[in-house]
Amino acid sequence: MARIAPSVHGLVRALAAFAADRRGGVTLMFAAAIFVLFGFGAMAVDVGSFFYEKRRQQTANDLAALAAAGDLPRARAAAEATATRNGFAPGTVETVQHGIYTADAGLPVEQRFVPGPAATANAVRVRMKAVTPMLLGRVLSASSSLTATPPGTPVTTIQASYSSGDVPIGSSAIATQDMQAAFTVGSRLAKLEGGVLNGLLGSLLGGSLSLSVMDYEALAKARIDLFDFSKRLATRANLTAVTFDDVLQANVRLPEVLAAMQEASRDHATGSPAATSALSRLATAHAGSTRPVDLRALAAFGTFGEKALSEPAPIAASLTALDMVSAIAQIANGARQIDLSLALQVPGIASAQLRLGIGERPVGTSLVSVGRMGASVHTAQTRLLLTVELVGSGSAALVRLPLYLELAAATAKLSSIQCNGSDAASARVTLAVTPALVDAWIGQVSTAEFANFRSAPNPPAATLLNLAGLASVSGRAHATMTNLAPTPVSFGYSEILRGDKRTTSTQNFTATLLSRLVGDLDVRVQALGLGLGVPGLGPAVSGVIAGAATPLDQVLNAVLGTLGLGLGQADSWVTGVRCGGAVLVR
Repeated sequence: MARIAPSVHGLVRALAAFAADRRGGVTLMFAAAIFVLFGFGAMAVDVGSFFYEKRRQQTANDLAALAAAGDLPRARAAAEATATRNGFAPGTVETVQHGIYTADAGLPVEQRFVPGPAATANAVRVRMKAVTPMLLGRVLSASSSLTATPPGTPVTTIQASYSSGDVPIGSSAIATQDMQAAFTVGSRLAKLEGGVLNGLLGSLLGGSLSLSVMDYEALAKARIDLFDFSKRLATRANLTAVTFDDVLQANVRLPEVLAAMQEASRDHATGSPAATSALSRLATAHAGSTRPVDLRALAAFGTFGEKALSEPAPIAASLTALDMVSAIAQIANGARQIDLSLALQVPGIASAQLRLGIGERPVGTSLVSVGRMGASVHTAQTRLLLTVELVGSGSAALVRLPLYLELAAATAKLSSIQCNGSDAASARVTLAVTPALVDAWIGQVSTAEFANFRSAPNPPAATLLNLAGLASVSGRAHATMTNLAPTPVSFGYSEILRGDKRTTSTQNFTATLLSRLVGDLDVRVQALGLGLGVPGLGPAVSGVIAGAATPLDQVLNAVLGTLGLGLGQADSWVTGVRCGGAVLVR
C-alpha cells in the first residue's frame, strides 16, 4: 500500500499538469475542424458540379427540342441524335411529346402547349433524365462506409455504397416550328372615277394631286417590298440605322418616304415606268412637306426587325404602291380632320361634302405584320360625315341628306400556318378575320361630337328640306353592321404568290346598310308660316332618299375604297410565308 500511494499521487499530478498545459490546443482544434471544413468544401464542389451538369443537360435538351421541332415526323430520332452529339446517351431522352403551341400572351405559360397528335402538331416537348455522381461527397460517403464496414464484407456491397452517391437530374424543353407569314387587312383600292382619289389623297397628304386613272392603275399593279423600302429609306434619309426596326422607329418626313417608295417600286419585278413616274410626281409635289410619318403604324417586322439592313429580305412583305400611298397618306395626316368637296359625276347627286376623321390604330399594331401564329393587324377607327344634296322634283327638288358613319377597327389574326417541313410551296396560311363594326346614322352630328373619339355620337334628327315660310322636313335613322365572331380565311401558296385578296363580310344583317337606313328613316314634316304646309311633302322627300340609295352606295364605296375600307367588310391577304426551322419557347 505504501508503494501504490505514490504512484496514484504521481498520476494525479501528471494529469493535472497535462490539463494545465495548453500547448498544441490549436492543433487539436484544427485537426477536429478539418473534417468539417472538408465536408463543406466537398458539398460546395458537388453542388457546383450538379448545377454544371444540370445546365449542360438543359442545353442539350434545348438543342434536342429544336431538332425535333424542325423535323416533326421524325421528332424522336432527331432528339436522340442531337442528345448523342452533345454527349448524352439516346436513353437519356425520356419522352418526346407532340402538340400545339399557341403564342398568346393572354394564356398562362403552362397552357400554351397542348399535347396532340403528330399529324396536326406544330411543336414538341422533350424531357431528358440522367444521373450525375457526387465527386468529393461520394468519396467521403465511401470512406465512411468502408470505415464502418466490418472485415469480410462482400465487394458488391462496397460498390453499392459508391453508387448511392448518384444524383438524378431532369430537364424539359418546348420548341415550336418557326413558321412565319406576312399579312395585312383592310385595303381594297381599285380604279375609282370622278376625282375622288385625287381629292381625298391630296387632302390627306396636305397638297393637291393630278394623277390620271391610268396612273392609279399602274400604282395598283406595282408592288413595294417593305424590307427593300426600309433599306432605301435609310439611305435616302441618311439614317444611321443598323436594323430594320431602327428604320421603323426613326424620325422621317413625308418627302423622304415618297422618294424611298419610288426607288423600291423600281426595284420590284412588278414595277413599271408608269408607276415610277406617278410616284416621282407624288414625291415632287410634296417635296417641301414637313409632315412626319410614323412607320410603326405601317409595318411590324416581328423577330426579323432585329436583322441588319445589309442582310437580304427574310420574307416577302409587300403592298401595292397604291395601297401604300393610301396608308402613308392616312398616317401622315395624323389626328387631323379634313373637309373636302367631292367632285362627283353620279346621277341623282348634285353635290357632296365630306368630313373625315381617322383615329389611331390599337396600340402596338400596324397595317402589315410579319410574325408567327397569334400576330394580328388592325385597321384604324374611321369616322366620316357625308352630306349630299339629292336631286328630286317638284317641292322636293333638292334634299339635303347628312350621312354619318363610324367604322371600328377591323382585325385579322394569324391563326394557323401549315408547312411540310421547310417546303414553302406546301404552305397554307389561315387568318381569323373580323370585319369592322359599322354604326350609321342619318342625323345632325355636331363638330364637337365628330371630333370626340372617346364616345359615339347619338345625333338628333337632321333638317332634310326647308321650304321658306311653308314647311320643313326632318329625319333620323340608325343602323348597324357587326360580326363579333372571326371568320377563318385560308390562303394556299399560289394565292400568296399572286397576292390574292379575300373579302370577309358581316353575317347578321339581311340588307345593305343604306337600304336599312332608308327603310328605318323617320320623316317628320312641320308646317311653317300660316301652317298650311305642302301636301305629300313627307312621302316626296322619302322617295327622293330611297331612290338615291344606289348612287350613295357608289359614293361611299369610292370614299371608303380610297381609305382601304368597306361597309361591313374586311379584305385580307398574305404576301409571304416562311417555313422550316424552329424556335425555343420554354
